[in-house]
Amino acid sequence: MAISRLNGNHPGIITGFLAFVVLYFTYLNIQKLADPNIVHLLNVQHNESEFSSGKNIFFILSTLSPRREIKLTARQACSIESAARTNPDWKIFPLFVTATWFNALNNEFISPLLRYGNIHLRTVDLETFALGTPLENLFARHALQKSSYPVEHTSDVLRLLVLYKYGGTYLDTDVVVRKSFDLLQPNFLGSEGHGYVANGVINLQATGDGHRFAEACINDLAQNFNGTVWAANGPFLVTRNLRRFCNVSEVASMSRERCGGQLTVHPPDVFYRIRYPRHEWFFESERTDAVMTAVRDDILVHVWNKATGGIPLKVDGTTAYVKLAHEFCPNVIQVCDEFF
Repeated sequence: MAISRLNGNHPGIITGFLAFVVLYFTYLNIQKLADPNIVHLLNVQHNESEFSSGKNIFFILSTLSPRREIKLTARQACSIESAARTNPDWKIFPLFVTATWFNALNNEFISPLLRYGNIHLRTVDLETFALGTPLENLFARHALQKSSYPVEHTSDVLRLLVLYKYGGTYLDTDVVVRKSFDLLQPNFLGSEGHGYVANGVINLQATGDGHRFAEACINDLAQNFNGTVWAANGPFLVTRNLRRFCNVSEVASMSRERCGGQLTVHPPDVFYRIRYPRHEWFFESERTDAVMTAVRDDILVHVWNKATGGIPLKVDGTTAYVKLAHEFCPNVIQVCDEFF
């Protein structure tokens, strides 16, 4: 009532105030464009020919930012640096969902990554990325934003859509990459035990059986996306489609031969050697020697951020995770203050 009375008595005040708000936010945007420390990301769709080699490694950063500003944690940045460091002839694409810019002066974990010429930060526009794909309607009705787990389900869906469109390797941001993916045959996933195939490490080529499997998953998502169950669009969906693709019911039977000769489901020890309930071993100094010995020949290690993300680590500590960070993401851990 007070507002309507004010509007009726002083319409000029309301109009002036709204004009001020518009001008203020326009000014902020102009300042952002003019500030040399503000870096704007290219849209991942800007030049899709850059993915043509297939030697692409994708990370999905799906935590939404109200200011559309990019933020990275030290551990996320470590995953990205380790991939770039051990795969110098691969292109590394951290894909930020809706976030489009960063300030080079106040995001300490981005600058270390930009020392690598093969790291290319990109943004993903949810309004346009699925156009022309089987998931166009899913995105158009904003099913990801309405999900009970919007961050996780956005990442689950985008990793499959990115591989369907471009081909390459998807990695979770809680891994440390130790060796080149050239050591593995193309088209692979990894079992995490418990009867499911994980979706934290996926390589699918843009042609052949790799693309055929990605297409099967995308079509399944278009029909059966579930916004209420945490793992429904991740391990559950991937495992369901592998059972059909390989014509077997047991994950342990998903050999490359049974899966058409062009797709491998690696056993748990390949990507998830230290797993629940031993996931905290990466954070316990007394377990360091055992962990480092166990993973010494592994392509990568997975540190189970969902279960371990709140465990603090000192950068001068002796835990296995810190040791791995010093070796495989030295630029990132060098800019950490006390904790990693």
